[in-house]
Amino acid sequence: MKLRTAVLLWSLLVCMGLGLCAGAGAEDLPEEPAEETVARLPDDVLMTYYDGTMFVGDSQVRKFQNYVKKTQKKVPGYFANIDFRAENSYKFRFVAYRTIPSGELKYAHLKMKGKKVTLFDIVKEQKPKRVMILAGINDALTTDYKNENGVERAMRYVRGGTELIREASPETEIFFITQMPVTSRFVQGSNRAPAVKERWDEINSAIRSESEALGIRLMDLTSGLTDEKGFLPGKLCEDGKCHLNDAGYAVFGQNLLDFAQAEYEAGRWTPEGTAETEE
Repeated sequence: MKLRTAVLLWSLLVCMGLGLCAGAGAEDLPEEPAEETVARLPDDVLMTYYDGTMFVGDSQVRKFQNYVKKTQKKVPGYFANIDFRAENSYKFRFVAYRTIPSGELKYAHLKMKGKKVTLFDIVKEQKPKRVMILAGINDALTTDYKNENGVERAMRYVRGGTELIREASPETEIFFITQMPVTSRFVQGSNRAPAVKERWDEINSAIRSESEALGIRLMDLTSGLTDEKGFLPGKLCEDGKCHLNDAGYAVFGQNLLDFAQAEYEAGRWTPEGTAETEE
């Protein structure tokens, strides 16, 4: 019995010794380095991402332009260097026009030097650093037309517009912005909001895949602009249908800042004066 007790005691002491050694070894191991977080840039710096950017589109862009002008009275530098090119009812298909077809001058085309022109004309002359395009709500993309559905047509506009912009200014970076949300009261043609949302979800998905295939960028600026069902909340809407009010455009502007921060964190953009210098 004494021998058995001694053996058990010895085993216990050995185990304790191993535990102490293991513990000491674990303490000596180097700690996992803490994951570095990228500091948020100040808003005024993030806005410089959009210097040299041409923002193209319809009434949604025009209303954002109006909001920017209003905000600049309180914040003078608020998105101060965006070149807005917007016309109410500007259509998505216009981005793929090299020239304006005869008979279409009555439509809402862009203007340059007092004349109605295509986006191709403007980009060719201005050579912007970036072109960001938000249009489509006036194209009846929720309906089929001449054996081509809205999804196929949207993809064709993306392809055609990309080809023309690259021809006009090869160095210009191209961004398409996804279709913006509508309220649950929105109606387009014979389609009510749920059908419109379903089709626009399809279109946004198709534009995303087309953009990836073309090597261009897609921007989703809808964060904070949808309710739990994916519709635009009435409190952020001006007309109860699709146009944002000031509160909505404040969110939209914040989404632009967040996009710029993401570009910075991804290493695709470095603000002037923040580049690392070699020792």
